[in-house]
Amino acid sequence: MIFVEKINKQFGSKIIFRDVSFHLRPKEKVGLVGENGTGKTTLFKVIMGKEPLDSGQVTLRKGLRYGLLEQDQEGGKETALERVVQGDPYFMQVKNEMEKLEADQKFQDRYGELQHEFERLGGYNREARAKTILQGLGFKPGQWENSLDRLSGGWRMRVELSRILLQQPDVLLLDEPSNHLDLQSVIWLESFLQTYEGSVLLISHDRKFLNTLATRIFELDRAALTVYSGNYDDYEQQKEAQRAQLESEAANQSRRIAEVERFIERFRAKNTKATQVQSRIKMLDKMERIKTTGSSKAIHFRFPQPLRTGRNVLEMENVAKYYGDLKVYENFSVTLERGWKVALAGENGAGKSTLLKMMAGVLQPDSGEVRQGVKVSRSYFAQHQGESLNFNHTVLESLQESAPGLLRTQQRNILGAFLFSGDDVEKKVSVLSGGEKSRLALARMLCGSAGAEGKVPVAPGSSLPPSFILLDEPTNHLDMRSREHLAAVLADYEGSLVIISHDRFFLDGFVNKVWEVADGKVRQYDGNYSEYEAARSKEEPAEIRKTTKGVEKMVPANSVLEKERKRKEAEERNLRYKQLKPLEIRLEEVENRLEVLMEENQQLQSDLADSGIYETEQKERLMKTMEQQRNLKEEEQNLMEEWDELTHSIEQIKKT
Repeated sequence: MIFVEKINKQFGSKIIFRDVSFHLRPKEKVGLVGENGTGKTTLFKVIMGKEPLDSGQVTLRKGLRYGLLEQDQEGGKETALERVVQGDPYFMQVKNEMEKLEADQKFQDRYGELQHEFERLGGYNREARAKTILQGLGFKPGQWENSLDRLSGGWRMRVELSRILLQQPDVLLLDEPSNHLDLQSVIWLESFLQTYEGSVLLISHDRKFLNTLATRIFELDRAALTVYSGNYDDYEQQKEAQRAQLESEAANQSRRIAEVERFIERFRAKNTKATQVQSRIKMLDKMERIKTTGSSKAIHFRFPQPLRTGRNVLEMENVAKYYGDLKVYENFSVTLERGWKVALAGENGAGKSTLLKMMAGVLQPDSGEVRQGVKVSRSYFAQHQGESLNFNHTVLESLQESAPGLLRTQQRNILGAFLFSGDDVEKKVSVLSGGEKSRLALARMLCGSAGAEGKVPVAPGSSLPPSFILLDEPTNHLDMRSREHLAAVLADYEGSLVIISHDRFFLDGFVNKVWEVADGKVRQYDGNYSEYEAARSKEEPAEIRKTTKGVEKMVPANSVLEKERKRKEAEERNLRYKQLKPLEIRLEEVENRLEVLMEENQQLQSDLADSGIYETEQKERLMKTMEQQRNLKEEEQNLMEEWDELTHSIEQIKKT
């Protein structure tokens, strides 16, 4: 589908890609991972031609249709549903041309072709499918009639994702698709992508998401791209084995270098050993040093433990909350006890964020009482907390504002733990990336906090963290390592917490209870999120059997028409299979050979880059290497042409 060959890209003195090559195959799902700032989003832009290369080549299959999800989305006057349904330029071109030719008898053949394409693109049930996708991503019926201008950035992102999924392109390029989704929407998207027929290249820091979907992992690290087979767990195991092997080889090489250096120092002054000494000096100069893998940067912070509180940390009694005519809670009561670490689960719109804000004290109930326990101090991290920082402050000033009781050295140490080192602490908040703002907001909250969005302060002058923290999607913009360390920090924390997060692996690291919010009530499950899912799955079979029974009554299994339809569908599938199988086998052979050629060509280019090959006595080797390179290029060109023909033939058969 996509071939990337030896691409190089540099921004100023920073090298983004150095001889990066890979091949995205049909129907495969690949996770693109790496620390923040390594160039993952830039790689997407390069593939789509939105960012120029310094050198190298990107080849897309002829006629390839792709969908690109980017992080920033603009508003507009059109509704969310209109954007999803009409947001495919190719579909709209087919639709508009059909409407123009509908009444013109001279163009009936062309109209027939367009109608066939319109049906293939799902034109007659397009709006219904769009609504299904929007609902899967969290929109309630009717909410899609809101204009994009009235939606937040996170909801516009959901609209854009819906638009791309409806198009069903050959390749999906998704940049952090789960960042602005709630947990139920993440699970729905995961299920959708599992059965997706096209290829997927996915940037994500959600381990469980990658483990479920990915069949290969591409890692960007220090301008190089390494390919690993399997999902994220497989990648970690392979990388660890590779790291151990490299460290062993590097240690052996270091011992060998030390031996050679000792020989040189010992015999440098002896004329009888001059030749051997010079030979070893040249050997050291030419020796390529084995590089071990660098350690990943991640936030590294340990909680100073809070004061011990009374048994009941927070009580809500007969609470009611309304938004206009919408009743969210009525006569609602719940108690949170010391040491509870609770994840809020439930469908979008069930009231999780409303509950969290009322518990934090940033939202007042319409009636009822919220009582804070003895010696309890609260701190609240909002989903977009990074955007509420004072943009005129420096990073250091921002932390000083939230933790005035800490010494300057302590403040710098805390910022260092959150990856702000050296001159970084003097940067203005206004120039920070989304991830940097999130890290700074977390640092402010965890080391003393400005409280609930600056409204609920901790004990004056206290450097202790609050005894009760409330977190709304704290992992957005954090990479994998930082998420894992934050989970370890929260597991070590001896206070109480309530959290909303879409990252299931992250939650499993520290929560001990799950509150499922639905219909203005809370249902409690003991254990972590995986244990909650297991418990829920045991409750569902009776409902599923009931639903299945209802369907059987509506469509009798012994229906003659139903049997005939299934027989015809099976015949069509078998015919397509017989046509497709040999083409797909040959396509796989061609792609495998192309990957081999790319590796062989890379080795030949490395040989030609060696200045020694151009010496007179190496002339025969030079000529042979250049001849091999010409033959490789010719074979590669022929295979690329065959690849185009095969993919086109396969696409045509699938259209019928």
